[in-house]
Amino acid sequence: MRIAVFVENRNGVGLASEIMKAPGAGAHSFHLVTADRDGDVAGWIEQEAAARFDDLKVHNLFQVDEPISGDEFLEEVGHRIRAYTGQERVDRLVFFNDQSQRGRRVAGELRDTLPLVLVQDGHLDFHFKRTDPGLRDQNWYYGSSSPAAVCVWGPATAHHLMFRSPDSNVPVHITGALGHSDDPQLLRAARSTTHRHTKGSGEPLRIVVLDQPLSDQRKLSRKDHREQLTELCEALTGFGEVEIKPHPSTLRGHLDWLGTLPDVTVLDESALLDAESLDGYDLAITFFSTTYLQTLRAGTPLILFSPPALNIVFPTINHPLLRNVGTVGELVDVAAELQRAGKFTPNAHGEPVEHFITFHDDVPSRVLRRIEEAEVPAARPAPRRPAPVEEAARGSRADRALRAVEERLNRPRSLAVLGLGFSYVTGVAIPVLTYTQALLAQNPVDIRYFDLGVYTRTEDVLADLADTEVVLINSLAPFWRSPLANELTEALVALGRSVVVYAHETEYVMNFEGEQHALRHAEMVKVLPKVKVLCVSTAQADMFRQLGVSDPVVVYNTVPQDTHRTLARRTPGERPRIVMVGSMQDRKGLDLFSRVAELAYTQGLPWEFAWIGHKTWRISSSTLLSDRVEWMGALSRDRVREELAASDVFFLSSMDDPMPLSVVEAVQQRLRTVTYHRVGSREVLEGVPGYRSFAEYTPAAALDALRQVLAEEVAEDEYQDVEELFDISAFTARMTTALNLAGPEGVARALPAAVAADAPEGQEPDGETAYAEGPFSAVLSRHAKYLNEDFTRHFTAGRQDEALRVGWEILRRRQPVDVLIGMAEIRASRGETDGALRLLSAAAIAGGDRGRVWSEISRVAGDLGARGRAIRQLARKESIRIELANRSARLLKSD
Repeated sequence: MRIAVFVENRNGVGLASEIMKAPGAGAHSFHLVTADRDGDVAGWIEQEAAARFDDLKVHNLFQVDEPISGDEFLEEVGHRIRAYTGQERVDRLVFFNDQSQRGRRVAGELRDTLPLVLVQDGHLDFHFKRTDPGLRDQNWYYGSSSPAAVCVWGPATAHHLMFRSPDSNVPVHITGALGHSDDPQLLRAARSTTHRHTKGSGEPLRIVVLDQPLSDQRKLSRKDHREQLTELCEALTGFGEVEIKPHPSTLRGHLDWLGTLPDVTVLDESALLDAESLDGYDLAITFFSTTYLQTLRAGTPLILFSPPALNIVFPTINHPLLRNVGTVGELVDVAAELQRAGKFTPNAHGEPVEHFITFHDDVPSRVLRRIEEAEVPAARPAPRRPAPVEEAARGSRADRALRAVEERLNRPRSLAVLGLGFSYVTGVAIPVLTYTQALLAQNPVDIRYFDLGVYTRTEDVLADLADTEVVLINSLAPFWRSPLANELTEALVALGRSVVVYAHETEYVMNFEGEQHALRHAEMVKVLPKVKVLCVSTAQADMFRQLGVSDPVVVYNTVPQDTHRTLARRTPGERPRIVMVGSMQDRKGLDLFSRVAELAYTQGLPWEFAWIGHKTWRISSSTLLSDRVEWMGALSRDRVREELAASDVFFLSSMDDPMPLSVVEAVQQRLRTVTYHRVGSREVLEGVPGYRSFAEYTPAAALDALRQVLAEEVAEDEYQDVEELFDISAFTARMTTALNLAGPEGVARALPAAVAADAPEGQEPDGETAYAEGPFSAVLSRHAKYLNEDFTRHFTAGRQDEALRVGWEILRRRQPVDVLIGMAEIRASRGETDGALRLLSAAAIAGGDRGRVWSEISRVAGDLGARGRAIRQLARKESIRIELANRSARLLKSD
């Protein structure tokens, strides 16, 4: 097969080389094609190709300095690519952007005659603050040129392409990102939950501003772009050394202007700032860019800055190294916190990285397979709504009656997931994270995550959930550990919102937490019967029925599709290896596991025991930690998979576990499994060869079960049947049905009909999209002792809006007089009399040095006109009275 790859930059050459490394790529011939009349771009591409390939040449459709105008050049791109593909008998064409000036011409010329495969190059999931009628950024239209296939990085891009309009019919395939998805360093960084501290408290920071040609791309006016950079650099120089790295495509005029900025260092625009180079910085700042993948690799915190005038917004990603801000004031607060405390304040909420990039170790193979299978798409008729007469004439009366009922249904299209953190470190978040990634790729449902732990008021949570139809609370933990969860749930139910609780807790945990948080537990027991409860096992559902839940739904759970799933050996070795995966705590059966290991040793059995998992504080002094067990500590997911494959039995020693994910992973790897009788896994594995349970929670009973399971072979067909029960697609179908969310078939009714993704050339689509970006995050838990300092900095610098923002953050916690007076002064200067009076009233009763307080109230009240006169007179009298009283007290004391 002859495959042409149309490249427009160096990165395209790199992507082509990745595809050509795929197994089976040698059976095809590849041809690199570009279109450049000026010579610079073609020169860069040829240099990159020479560095990556031995003998693969780049064909330029134009001669350098060919005498042709700009409009003629673009017109000729289409004609010449058609002539080239015909002359070279090209079977497929791969390109990386169908909305660039050249890419649009290639797509328009070839899409009806040649299979075109569009491969995502760069981050596309940008949101917009305003979606008014008019032409949007070109990223919004990506993939709308009717290619034969589109290979995207992750579910978020697939969601946008498939559901941005009622008639979207884009053949989308989630392959992962070439050069990123198969990078174990990036995978580790994406799932990291910590931020390294590079500097001591108070030390100067080394900051890099990754500038972009916003004015050249018409995303910001030149004036706004330069004003924001000037203000940003002035504010940051107080925290350390500031460097600016211009984008390689920046024009000379902007480069010259950057050189005029005081106290900053401008780097060479052509220099490459990869992960190794970024590692030397304490903080990086950009507007919106795929560079976040490099900063994650480097472990460098990144602020994504979206000034008010910039419409395009980078999505809010929940990661300890990423933070979205909307003003210079917010940006300065984050930088100040980093310098003062060595702590980076990340996004409080947001989606996981894996909503945007799916991790696979065989991305080139997946892309190549789509290239090989691509066919010219059949012509699609223009979308047309059938006339009422035509609609009524279709099908029987029964069919029409059913269709009439279905059309009245308006299934929810927005889901909010509430919890206390979302990471792959604990099993609680894994099923819901895996589910939402699959949901994004299949259904027109907008998904948002909210960490309940960062809120201090129920009103703030309700405000953020105002536009959400379904609220999914992940686990019961928020009801015990957050003071808001019970009150919030009651409020949501009262508002008629659909509230669902996905429970992972065991009877042991219920009893333990019920003792630790008795009042909140009692409130939870009252509220649970008012909501829908999803369970991971039938035994857990029975437990909730006893608590008054009328109809708990068993959905089970799921695990991610890990890249490495080596099967365990079918026949045990001479020294059978028995492994457990779970945190080291009494609930997981540390004592039983140790005593079984000791018992096997005393009986002369050549068995090896290993435990994988981090040590916790929940280990009693009487618990045995046997020397016969290899305590391996916490391992990465890949290492855990390797250890399972190298073992013979998975021995889950937990006394109480509703449906452990570790058993699902053991089943996937065809590993013999033993659990206690009361563990939920028995419901789906009982009677399957290769599984045993023990009814008595004793070392002897567990040892006997291990003997039995080692003597039999795993039943492949029945293990496969169990694996399919926990398959991602099956779990997604169950969860979506239980939540009553919209499915793909409901897109035409659910989305605004006015939005047109494939608008005719020159026609501007109108209407609102579903991608408008709201506030970046709730109030974050920053060090209270620094907030007054932040308020003073903004107030002194004249950034009144920023001072008010920090002021309200302070007032949510306490009511310091200086902040109340300062905020009242700002309100008074803006003519907001009512707001100023309320703040002065709060200051009058807040405490502090009363004479000084009344003196300040008198001063500010003087700016409030007639309404402030009486307050000013009262404040002056109180100030004088207090001063006289203080003098009298001093005189009496001296006597």
